[in-house]
Amino acid sequence: QIYNSELENEFGNFEDWLCVFPLHRGKANEDEDGNEDEHFVGKYKGSFYVYPTEEAGTEPKVSQGVPRNRPIKVLVRVYIVKATNLSPADPNGKADPYVVVTVGQEQKDTKERYIPKQLNPVFGEVVELTVSFPMESELTVAIFDHDLVGSDDLIGETKIDLENRFYSKHRANCGVASQYNV
Repeated sequence: QIYNSELENEFGNFEDWLCVFPLHRGKANEDEDGNEDEHFVGKYKGSFYVYPTEEAGTEPKVSQGVPRNRPIKVLVRVYIVKATNLSPADPNGKADPYVVVTVGQEQKDTKERYIPKQLNPVFGEVVELTVSFPMESELTVAIFDHDLVGSDDLIGETKIDLENRFYSKHRANCGVASQYNV
């Protein structure tokens, strides 16, 4: 099935059993002001289940299907098909876009194959990265404008939580058709 919006919107951010809770540093006193972003220190991923004592029993019911408590390595393939309606980044009203994919310390880009003067580029690229969960779980896909002089400009970016997709019962994968018709 092909969806018309982000899969995160269709499947509730893939938080069917693995929920994400922000962690905030406590305030030293009630008078301490500031926005909540200043107190953000990380996030907790997990689930809470509360059972009545007669249902709980001695065996924990939630441990089935929970991953082991050790890092696992996975191969991530990112298919970069196209971008649409990019914001112009050059004085001529166009952009020279290329893609940068980042996970943890690993980064791959298509800078050598940037597409000149295009706001709706078709990239047709695939990028492979090896990722260790839970240390590296956030994938960033950014589009930059290639400039001959000065530094390249960021046009836009998105972040995808790979760990939630991996552990979701929805198995949010990209499939390739076994048969094609011209």
